[in-house]
Amino acid sequence: MKNYQKKSIFLILFGLFLNICALHSQTTYNKTPINNWFDNTIGKENLAIYNGSRHVNYYITLDKSHSYYASRKFTTGSLKYEDQDYYNVELKYDVNNDILVCRPIGEFDYMGINVIKEKTANFSIYDKQFVNINYENPSCPVFMTGYYQEIIFSKNNILYIKHHKSRTKVIDTKTISDGVNQNSTDEFKEKNEFILKYKEAYYRISSKSDIIKIFPEYKSTIKKYYNNNAQLEESDNKVFIENLIKEINTISNNVSN
Repeated sequence: MKNYQKKSIFLILFGLFLNICALHSQTTYNKTPINNWFDNTIGKENLAIYNGSRHVNYYITLDKSHSYYASRKFTTGSLKYEDQDYYNVELKYDVNNDILVCRPIGEFDYMGINVIKEKTANFSIYDKQFVNINYENPSCPVFMTGYYQEIIFSKNNILYIKHHKSRTKVIDTKTISDGVNQNSTDEFKEKNEFILKYKEAYYRISSKSDIIKIFPEYKSTIKKYYNNNAQLEESDNKVFIENLIKEINTISNNVSN
């Protein structure tokens, strides 16, 4: 039986299953167990998220340097693909190429599959939420594309972090009997971009003055925060910006209340 025929049968069974649940329970249920049941029933090796191309890592790196978010290893996450939620999927995110990679279940679990970006609305790994900013978003500005970490502070304050890493070549030159042999490796360092969506407008944030332009009424608060957290800005600019927007949002809510 072909995969699409198999899926059609199980979609019917899945609909019957949902109707039975509705008849026997009037309470709100968690979608995760139902989606897991559905995935296990049709066979996880047949999931639509495995329709992408094979993932290949062309970089040669040493030590802890790599082009992935948090780790080069797969971790359990979730994603929304073709308007369907998938849970307990093995994922990793290649930030340098802006590619979400999944590990298939079954005989090909030794390799990674590039999840098709145009069909992916969002995903979650390491308790962080990422969105495809171009997915069904006509208001998206031209300077934003691909996956962004999304941190929602309020309706009027949403911080987007574009995770990226700069790549440099490290040359190891060794003299051998017949000449010079040059070996090279790749080294990656974080280089992130911050976008703030404030009252339906998108703003790039790269300096203190950028934030003051958005929130001129909190100029003194912003300057004080920068002065008191210079070390954090140097060591972890993601947490630095996140905490600043959180503080501004809190003050703004207190004033409005």
